[in-house]
Parts: sequence; structure tokens; C-alpha cells
Amino acid sequence: MESVPRPHDSAASAAEASYIERELAAAHAIVERLAVGDVALPAIDVAGKHVRDARTAHTDDPDLIARFGPPGRALLVMAHYDTVPESPGAVDNGAAVEVALALARELAAHPPAQPVMIAFTADEEDGLVGAEALAARRGDEVEFAIALDLVGGTGPLSINGASELIGFTELRWLARAADRAGIVLRAPLPHRVVSRWWPQAERSDHGAFTRRGIRAIHLYDRGQDGEWIDLAYHSRYDVASRVDPAAVDELERFLRALVADRPPPHDGDGFWLPLASNVVVPRWLLLAFELALAVIAALGLVLLARDSRVLPPRRGAGVLLGIVAFALAVGATWAVERLTSRGHPMPWIHDPGRALVCEGLVLVGMLGLVTRGIGRVAAWAGSRRYLALAIAWSLAFGVALVAIDAAELAWIWLVPAAALAIAPRFRAVSIVAVIASALPIALVLAPAQLREAAWNGFLPPAVPLAAWLAAAAVSPLAGVAWWLRSRHTSLLGTLGLSLGCALAVTTGTAGQATRAPSCTALEFNRLQLGCEREARWP
Repeated sequence: MESVPRPHDSAASAAEASYIERELAAAHAIVERLAVGDVALPAIDVAGKHVRDARTAHTDDPDLIARFGPPGRALLVMAHYDTVPESPGAVDNGAAVEVALALARELAAHPPAQPVMIAFTADEEDGLVGAEALAARRGDEVEFAIALDLVGGTGPLSINGASELIGFTELRWLARAADRAGIVLRAPLPHRVVSRWWPQAERSDHGAFTRRGIRAIHLYDRGQDGEWIDLAYHSRYDVASRVDPAAVDELERFLRALVADRPPPHDGDGFWLPLASNVVVPRWLLLAFELALAVIAALGLVLLARDSRVLPPRRGAGVLLGIVAFALAVGATWAVERLTSRGHPMPWIHDPGRALVCEGLVLVGMLGLVTRGIGRVAAWAGSRRYLALAIAWSLAFGVALVAIDAAELAWIWLVPAAALAIAPRFRAVSIVAVIASALPIALVLAPAQLREAAWNGFLPPAVPLAAWLAAAAVSPLAGVAWWLRSRHTSLLGTLGLSLGCALAVTTGTAGQATRAPSCTALEFNRLQLGCEREARWP
């Protein structure tokens, strides 16, 4: 593996191709050079946004292909051998090239029972050019394609690019191979949703096959240095010393297990259970579970409406004024975020954990102050409507996600909705339901999740953190209001609470103001999170 940048059609990329050919020849594998030449790349549009114009790309670098086992439609394993200019490309993608070469040596010595193709593709970095040529000219020879890209990091081995072509049988095939290899394979839920929504936007070599209706996935190690991203990506810091030998060994074991078992026919859709170890269930079970949760939540709302007719709330400040107070608190939180941003479009993304704590303090503190102010004019009344709001908000989010084919994420909102719905009938555990309502904050707004979403361009810079926090906080805050009011506690009227809220606002504002973003607005606009590289590795 060359330790220098290898952009396509350079002397270094030609040297890398020659190195691959020598290694395959030494293993007594027959190598085919597939000339790439001119390749028509399609336009890409995602969610109404034009991402790329259609164009014709050209490369003189070849695709290198070796076949093993009997004839027939093959399991294809790919690794691109080019890099972006200025990057040595160890994780992207030298480690994958070495893993693919190791697999080729093993298959040459011990031919597999199923057909296997190993391809080293050219010019991936400029639009999957080599993979597009391979898929167009040899796609009918491929049963299932696997792209190895961004492997060798310290993060967990994960599946990306699992489009609707990848269903229950395919996921179970992958899970069983992981079990045989003695590893835990991950399938991040947001990645699965995005790949189902926008398969045309896949950015690794598997995308060229998915676009043509050929089953394909991308295997990668999800992140580096304790994050789900790798700041060394596409930079001079992507050096060989950062490749984790344990991660490489894990991938090699997994690939050996995969080539020992032919890909199954497609049958049904599947759901890779989070937190469980290599467990896949039919997707209809997930949908049935979410339907049950939605029914429980809806019944809870019906019962609350019936109770309100039997026992109407006493007069006073109610849920509508509570919503006004919440809106004022969100506005104040957004104002603090903007006033302390130093012109940065997403100042919080460099330290989202700290920003969430600070903005959460401002939001809760301001909400407490505003509600105390309203309470001095009109006493707060009722409790059931706060609970109804908490249930309805989570239920609406969950049902909307199911409707837009994001059932993998919908349960994060439907579980709290159902838990809150049964809380009045099981008062002893009602506080557990209120805590469960914070599930979207814990999972969707997790700092690592936010940074990964920003890294992949899924967080619009124009949407402030205060808006994301507000959307996730409606149910838990309304649930807390219900829990407190249903116990007729005097806590909301204490001087201590008002002072505590004022302290929370002051602390949160100071925390925002005293922490400057890692990058200037200009640096971030030019490099996005890549602007942190120089600060981390001067």
C-alpha cells in the first residue's frame, strides 16, 4: 500500500494498480484489467435538492478483477485504490485494499464453494467512476456486492447502504456470518432510513450497483477516536499509524465467513435490532409493535378526553398559556444561541454535549420564570391536558415517521407516547413514563449522533439547536407539568424554584458565552467539521 496520495490518473495510482497486480499474481490469481475510460454519471437529486449534474467522467486507471470458485453469479467484494489529492488515504482506502488482497490470497489457496469476485476499483473519489463502469459492464455477473470503504478505524464494524433491496434474508445472512466470525456487526438505524429514502445518493462503490437494482451494501468502521466520524477523512492526517489492526482482523474474519455461505434469495423486509447482538427480525414485527404502541397512545388520549368531560378542569391558567410560555422560553434560548454564536452558523456542533446542557438550562430556567410570572396573575389549573399534549406530540411524531417509511426511528417517539398513555392507570410508575418521554433527547440528540448527522450533511445549518431541542423537549416538559400538577405540589410556587430558574438561565448563558467555537465561521463554511483537524493535530 502506497503511503502517498493516489489521485486517479496519477503516477501514484498507476503504481498502486501495479502493486495490486503483483500481489494477485504472486497468489496465483488470474487478474483482469477492465479499462474504465469514459463513464456517464447520472444527475443526483435528494429531497428536491439538486446535488449533482449529469456528466461524463474519464479515467485511464483500470478496474482490476479476480475471480475465484465455480462460475456463476458471484459475491463481489470491492475496494477502491485511489485517494483524494493530498491524503495518504490509509483508512480511505488503503486498509480496505490490503483486506481485499488478503482475502484474494486465501481464496486462491482455498477456492470457495460459491463464485466470488474481488475488484479493485478506480477513481471512486470523483463519482464512483470505476464502480459505475464495473456495474454497467459486469453487473449481470454479480449476485451481491460489498464495498469496503473507510475500514480500519476504531469504531464498530457497521453496515451502510442497506436499501430496500436488502431485506430480512440478506440481513439474517449478514448476522449469521457475524456470529460465525465471533464479531458484533452494527446497522445504524439512521443510515438504514437514509439508504431506503435516497439510494441514488450513496457515496461509496456499492451505490453504482444499488442504482441498477443489484443488491449491495457498504461495510465500514463507524468512526475514530471515540466518535462516529473520522476527522482525518480526506486529509493529510489519514496515515497508516491510525489503522487499527484489531478492526482489520475483525473485518477479515467476517469476510471469510461471508464467502463460505452463498447470499440467499431476497424474501421480505427486515429490522436489525438495536443493542442486541446480530439479531434480525421481520420488519412487519417492528410495524406491528409500533401499531400497538400507537393504539395504546390513542386510547390513552380518548380516555383523557372522557375524564375531562366527567371532571372538567377548574378555571385558571391552562395548557394554552403553557404553550405560550414554552414558545417564549424557546425564543429566549434561540436568542442566547445566536447572541453567543460569534457569527458561526452552527457554533454548538463543535461541542454539542456542552451546548445541549447550556441550552437546556436556559430553556428550562426561562420556562420556569415565565410560568411563575403567569402564575402570579392566574393560578395554574388542571393536569390532564398537559398529559394529553405530551402523548399527542410523541404520537404525532411517531406516526409521521412510519408514514414516511422511517419505522426504524418511529419507536423512539411511540414508546414514550404509549408509556405516558398508561401512566394515569399505574400511578406508582408514572415517573418512569415521564423519564421515558425523554427518549428522543437521549437518542436523537446524543452528541455523537448530532456530529455524525452534521458530518453527513443531514442537519441544515439554518435550523438552530434550540429548535431541535424544543421539538424533543415538548413531551418530557409537558409530562413533568402533568406529574407535578396531578400531585398538587406546592413546589412550583416556591421562591427557591424562581431563584433556581434564574440561576439556570444565568449558568446556561454564561456557559454559551464563555466557550468559543473550535473554528471560525469562515473556516466552518469552507471545511465544515473538517475545520477541527488543524486544532486537533497541529
